[in-house]
Amino acid sequence: MLDEFAVRIDHRAEEAAVAVSGLVDLDSGNRLFDALADVLGRPGTRRVTVDLAEVTLLDAYGVGVLLAGRNRARTAGVRFRVTNAEGIVREVLQIVGLLDVLTNRPAP
Repeated sequence: MLDEFAVRIDHRAEEAAVAVSGLVDLDSGNRLFDALADVLGRPGTRRVTVDLAEVTLLDAYGVGVLLAGRNRARTAGVRFRVTNAEGIVREVLQIVGLLDVLTNRPAP
């Protein structure tokens, strides 16, 4: 099913790539939070990239999870970046004013 939530994690040296797919909402957000906490808690992790290319919907809870992950990363001295936010996911992040913050792009 296209909207079924899944998280895939690929650890390489100091970097973790987190690929998310499906709906990121109240029902699935805790699983994403747990995955990010696991990645950020791993010794030696210096960079985390969250790929949203296959996310079909991101609600307010999902946005909160991404922001919590970013904040936790900053506290731990880990670079955190969201990539491939397109379509409705990009619009949601723009509307709440977090697209530039989460993608590490300079604000206009």
